[in-house]
Amino acid sequence: MNYAYEACNRQGEHFQGQIEAGSRQEAAHKIRRQGLWITSLQEVMAKSPHASLVSHLRRLFTGREISPAQTACFCRQMAVLLTAGMPVHEALKSLLAGGGQGSYGQLLARLYQKVLKGRALSAAMEEESGSFSPQVIRLVEAGEQGGSLEAIFNRLADFLEQSVQAKEKMKSIMLYPAIIAITALAVLIFMTLFILPTFASLLANLQSELPLATKLLLQVSAFLQERGQLLCGLSLPCFGILYIVSQLPQVRFICARLLLSLPIMGRLAQHTAWSLVLGTLALLIEQGIVLHEALKMAAKTAGNPYLEQEILQVQAKVEQGSSLMKALSPCPFFPPMLQEMLEAGEQSGQLETMLNKAAAFCQVLAENESARLQALAEPAAIFAVGGLVFFMVMAVIMPLLNTMDALTM
Repeated sequence: MNYAYEACNRQGEHFQGQIEAGSRQEAAHKIRRQGLWITSLQEVMAKSPHASLVSHLRRLFTGREISPAQTACFCRQMAVLLTAGMPVHEALKSLLAGGGQGSYGQLLARLYQKVLKGRALSAAMEEESGSFSPQVIRLVEAGEQGGSLEAIFNRLADFLEQSVQAKEKMKSIMLYPAIIAITALAVLIFMTLFILPTFASLLANLQSELPLATKLLLQVSAFLQERGQLLCGLSLPCFGILYIVSQLPQVRFICARLLLSLPIMGRLAQHTAWSLVLGTLALLIEQGIVLHEALKMAAKTAGNPYLEQEILQVQAKVEQGSSLMKALSPCPFFPPMLQEMLEAGEQSGQLETMLNKAAAFCQVLAENESARLQALAEPAAIFAVGGLVFFMVMAVIMPLLNTMDALTM
């Protein structure tokens, strides 16, 4: 849950923002830990799908949030500057002077001003709702308390760069088939609207019986010519409705479950998600964060609502005293080959080491599935487009050939 707060410090300066917490008491505790006195604390109600659409449009035009790649770049630059001996506020000032532009530059300026006034960097980052994930903020806070902030930023940069690369690779795999599909759709519409009508009168006057494919194409062409403008007018509202429906939690949950069940794409999504979750979990445990709290934070990196819910169920069992391996065993999409690895890590007291190895293993599996998917996607897309074009050409040519055969006989 998110809570909006207003508070002030000893100097009488006023602050406001949003903070994520499990309860009102936890939110108040987090704010007081920053050395602030609370003047107002209200729960922020969950947004409806319509509000979510408006929020996305607002972010699109205002650029409020920074991208994961920018977050990784921020962590890498902070690690380098802090390792060189710069204090935090000087490091932020250097980043700001080094070319921070747009929303990223504005974020750096706000962080610099808050740190300059004596705020901890983690507290300043926590006030920037939507810019930094709770995992990043919690790890920075742990680094501040342990005196190893530069090491934390180094680990965060490594992990975030790996996460960005995994997601970008997933997008690049789907880009080529998407371009092929869009091209095929454009060719289909062009032939149906402009090429086929020129043959319509000729095909209609043929004495031979038209094939089923030809009849179907002629009907589609006539329908698009008569109702094409209406379809174009309805397309935008339909896309808007589909977007709103797709943001419903139940729909997202079902789609996430179906994605994980697909033959190759599902395994790729599973291994990518578990690589991120296990890597985050190892990073959190290494910084002294207790297992059940680390699980709650790591669940948000799954990128899949179904897996996130499964991990939260694991977190509840661990909080009640269950071992991690025993809690993970019932998960339907947890890789079986990792069970013995994590069980050995728990028994030997080296869980974070085994989690890192398991995350690396999942990353290798994801790369293998990615290569397999890429090898299959390109020829499949070409075959589908070729089949579509062949179908349309034959639907036009076959009646002509049949008529010529009938005339010669």
